[in-house]
Amino acid sequence: MKRNLRIVPKIPEWKLALMDSPVLSARPDETGNLPSYLDGIFPPGREAMIPNGKFYGMYDASEESVLKPSMVAGKKNNPKAVAVYSSSIMAYNFFHWICPEQPLHFSDGKTYDKVYFEVRFPVLKPGNHMILPKSLVKMPVVLLSDDCHSMLCFESNLSEYTEHGAAKFSEAYTNHDNYYNNHFEDGLIRYINDFQNIDHAYNDGIAQMVKHLIAITNLHQSNYAMTDMLTLNDFIMPEVAKKIQEAPLNIKFANILYILSADPTPVPSSKTLSYIKLLAHFRATASFDDMIWQYFVLPNYVYSYNDMLAIMRNQMPNGLAEYLEARYPHLLSWNDDTYPVHRIG
Repeated sequence: MKRNLRIVPKIPEWKLALMDSPVLSARPDETGNLPSYLDGIFPPGREAMIPNGKFYGMYDASEESVLKPSMVAGKKNNPKAVAVYSSSIMAYNFFHWICPEQPLHFSDGKTYDKVYFEVRFPVLKPGNHMILPKSLVKMPVVLLSDDCHSMLCFESNLSEYTEHGAAKFSEAYTNHDNYYNNHFEDGLIRYINDFQNIDHAYNDGIAQMVKHLIAITNLHQSNYAMTDMLTLNDFIMPEVAKKIQEAPLNIKFANILYILSADPTPVPSSKTLSYIKLLAHFRATASFDDMIWQYFVLPNYVYSYNDMLAIMRNQMPNGLAEYLEARYPHLLSWNDDTYPVHRIG
């Protein structure tokens, strides 16, 4: 008699650590999904993430909502935000508190008092006056300064980079006619044409970073791109949108990684090290204009969430730093003295 054996994949240690966090308000199931995305949010920040809350619409602004179930091949999947390893929820937990009454004084010397999540940026020009989904990228976190002259854009990665992600750019990205008035398009197109996947690496993350850089340089150089961005994100208040359009806007980008430790040693896992090497290779070999690195990317273009916590700890609301360390256990497993990830830039 033939036996039908069900092979249960081993749950990685970093996911088990997240599932065992004592500050979750409900227990996750065996796959790491919570009953509600609210169960994984810092309690004082939950009200702003219920329907009609301050930030709810930012996460629920399109058919790609991380707060609602999705259909794939006829199968209903859980909302991405209910996973204990949701990078969107991690970004929210770290940044949701920023406001005029409690601004963030960042390491660039600027004061940031406005925060937006899942901001849609135009990458390629829309056709027939319509913004097409393929021409957009979502920026997980956008901070705006008190004078509306400075914008910080952060990509957030919790565990996505642990997967092999083969990536391709569509032909639209190599057609000059599809670009806004972007002075860097020749170099960007040259890089895209030369783009090669490195086996067993998160190349989709590299492609996403290139699209982010196209979007950011669009906003800096094209009034049309800026108008399209503000149209796409109607949660930006009209008075703020007006100041953004009037201000000489300084835009910077960086990537933030959650470092998955190789338990029990306080150093990054092999998956983390592989992605760090890929980022370093990207930084060293990207063929587009060096002015992009100088003017549009933060000096430490890769931060760890440990770095961010060190910058923000004394400015956060009471109890948030302790909640984050309990919610994301690997924040305590290593520090910059043991492995300075952000110095790879």
